[in-house]
Amino acid sequence: MKKSRIVQDLACFTILLTLLSLLSGGSLAARNSSDHVNSNQNQYMREDILVSYNETDSVSENNSSESNVKQEQKNLSTKNQNKVSEYKQERKQLEEELQLQKQEYNEAKENFLKIRNRIQAKELDPNSEEARNATKSYLNSSINYMIAHLANVESNMEYSNGNRTDENVIAINEKIKLLEVEKAKVANVSSQKELLVVVRSVRGIWNDAEKISLSSAGQTVSEKLGEFLEKSENLSERLNVKVGDMKETGIDTSELEIKLASYTSYIKSAQEKKVMADSLYSGENVTRQDMQTANNYLRQSLTDISKANKLLRVIFGELKNYETEEDNGTKVRNLTTPG
Repeated sequence: MKKSRIVQDLACFTILLTLLSLLSGGSLAARNSSDHVNSNQNQYMREDILVSYNETDSVSENNSSESNVKQEQKNLSTKNQNKVSEYKQERKQLEEELQLQKQEYNEAKENFLKIRNRIQAKELDPNSEEARNATKSYLNSSINYMIAHLANVESNMEYSNGNRTDENVIAINEKIKLLEVEKAKVANVSSQKELLVVVRSVRGIWNDAEKISLSSAGQTVSEKLGEFLEKSENLSERLNVKVGDMKETGIDTSELEIKLASYTSYIKSAQEKKVMADSLYSGENVTRQDMQTANNYLRQSLTDISKANKLLRVIFGELKNYETEEDNGTKVRNLTTPG
């Protein structure tokens, strides 16, 4: 009977170790997934080409209007810089806290493993105060590590959306509060089995938080993609009109038309991938696998946009060459025309 009880207690220790290791490993996996999607967004979601093209339409604006626009842009830039500066300072503090909690978690886990080894060697009673305290310390450090991670996630959400009342921000904040409640329960447990109940509850909270984290990161990128693709569609229409006008004047635009068709095809493909991602993000009973699939769709969409942007640079280069040749031709005609 005594031997059976020891086996059960050891099994309890093993389950605790497995569950908490999965939780802490999962937090890093979610963080890396979110950062990877956002890094791809920053890499590809550049609008300098669109801006440079739009600037060609504003030549006719008067100096006063241009001055007002520049001043407004300067004010907006200063405001954004202040926001970025505040975010960086907050992010630095949160990162420091995360690293501290990670260190404490690793130390608590190492001590927990030593206790388990002593129990396996029958040198320590599984229900002794020393064993129970080591388990509590391990559980507390795991919860603190999760909370520190979710605080990072919450901060990123607020910065990305600019809205502290966003439903995902609120949801993550609620998960942090639930983890705090479970942490308070740890102080009152009197056995390994009671600790196991807390661990299973924490695991459920973490799984929900992880899905919210992945979903929010993906939805933020998807929204940015939507804005970019809308501008790309408008740009494609304008380019088609411009190429059509050039064709009517007798210019051979066949190569431009081929490039523009490829550009439009990439944009369409990017839109289709975005729609598939959005359908997964908005679905009911979404799983972590669904989130990963949706994020993969977004990565494919971003790749299509990258290819479209490369083509766009080539198209703009050729258009500028045509415009330069046309301007030179006009100057020659003016010089040779009798006054």
